[in-house]
Amino acid sequence: MLNPLMINLREGKRKVEDVLEDLCNIQVKDLEQKREVAYMRAWCSMLRDRWDEAAQFILPEEISGETITDLRELGSTERRRRPYYLLVMGEVASRLRSYDQAIEHYTLCLRLLGERRMNDPNRRIRALLGLGRCYLETGSSTNALEYYQQALRLCYKENRQFHLPHIFYGLGETFRHLNHLECALEYGKQALRLSTEHGDQHSLCQIYRLLGDIHRQMGNLETANASYTEALVLAMCTESADAIVTCLTTLADLRLQEEKPEDAWRYCEMALDSRQRDALPSCVGRMYVICGKVREALAHKAGGQEHVEQAISSYEQAIKTLGQINARSELAETYSLLAHLLEESGRPDQAIATWKLACSIYDPSCLSL
Repeated sequence: MLNPLMINLREGKRKVEDVLEDLCNIQVKDLEQKREVAYMRAWCSMLRDRWDEAAQFILPEEISGETITDLRELGSTERRRRPYYLLVMGEVASRLRSYDQAIEHYTLCLRLLGERRMNDPNRRIRALLGLGRCYLETGSSTNALEYYQQALRLCYKENRQFHLPHIFYGLGETFRHLNHLECALEYGKQALRLSTEHGDQHSLCQIYRLLGDIHRQMGNLETANASYTEALVLAMCTESADAIVTCLTTLADLRLQEEKPEDAWRYCEMALDSRQRDALPSCVGRMYVICGKVREALAHKAGGQEHVEQAISSYEQAIKTLGQINARSELAETYSLLAHLLEESGRPDQAIATWKLACSIYDPSCLSL
């Protein structure tokens, strides 16, 4: 929703005062939009060097997840509080998928923590973890690995053991992306052991999904299925809409890999029934992509134009949803899937137009060809 405002502000095309006026006129529809508006107002305050004012926008628990009641808990002066504000800004920006902006916040946070008498190991580790997540999301696995390893060294040095499950999880995810699957599995198991000891169901759900992804990548589909199923049970216990939709979607994708499209569709139906529970657009968009793939598989297996039309509709829904959050790589993939299906179903003009849209995500000049 706010991406054009954010771009204009970053590039100096709009004054802070003008952006603030636009923000005041926005009627928010849900928590996600409320978080976006709060983040932008906080950012504008920071650009005007009003850091404690920014905190009033970004620190409420429903926006940041933090539970701060008195700013002086964060430091006796505004200067000492700034790294914490930047840390929270980074975490909110990351949640909003503004990863480049989040990286800037985390980097500046670390720079301030490096100043004399400003170091705080907990905040430094959180910033390093944030950088690892953001670089992983943007496809820079080697950069992610560097920051996760820095966090691990600092964690051991400062004896901050409560960060270890998150660091091990991040290292497992990073090594999986780097295709170092044995290392990924080892770190995933360590994260599982520690999170089990802590009884953190949300973290356990994420870790079981990670282990499922690793085993699936290794070709151990039966073990992957067991991990994904355990993750789904935990997601149901936590009643997290994002986790439930993600787990159901992943199981549908696994059934598709096993060439069981009918079983895959049953999981899709459950995910579609669950999507009303306020799941994030990124989760819902991915769900529609898998629904489209499953419908395509059913069309190839059983025939019937109905499956083709429903696959097209699912891809179009995915594009609409992912477009809300500017998820470029996912959008490009979905446009490509839709274009290929349109080509297969004898609609060359529509296919060409869709291929152009896929290319235009990275090169807008493609639309003029």
